[in-house]
Amino acid sequence: MTTIQNITGLFLLVFGTFFTFSAGNLSAALICLVGGFMLMSISKLVDFQQGAYLRALGVPITADQFHLIMKYSPEYAVESADFDVYPESRKEYALIRLEGELYLSVQVFKNVMTQVENEYKFRFPGREPISLHRTLSLYKGAELFDYGGLAFVSISALNLVSNICEGRLLLNFALRGREADH
Repeated sequence: MTTIQNITGLFLLVFGTFFTFSAGNLSAALICLVGGFMLMSISKLVDFQQGAYLRALGVPITADQFHLIMKYSPEYAVESADFDVYPESRKEYALIRLEGELYLSVQVFKNVMTQVENEYKFRFPGREPISLHRTLSLYKGAELFDYGGLAFVSISALNLVSNICEGRLLLNFALRGREADH
């Protein structure tokens, strides 16, 4: 529906304005110009509202929505004092915020991770292994999901905390149990 509205607005904007202006009818050209912009703007507003409505219902985000989120997510060099980040060459990874959770590519954890089909096992030094199963879509609370052949993991699902310092993302073990008391 919004695609048709957008195309109609563009058609009205370009051709309607051109033909009415070339015919010397300035008032009709102005109406075509304003009408075209209005149709295109309304279609964008409907798209935004529809996305917000679907998120409120808990419907998984679409591939297009996730692509936009990835495109505008900040990238950071990832470091950790608690485990070896892959690769050590300071590659930057997108820090993706979805539904209040922070996600990173599983490639960051390649040095401490093994994968067998949909199961990913993370073995951090001095910690119990964490086993997560990859889902094929993102939903609220997803710990590990796939998008376009890339897997992303929730930082909190790995019992990690993140801090941004001088353009770097620092990952450390979350304090738990008695460690949190000290």
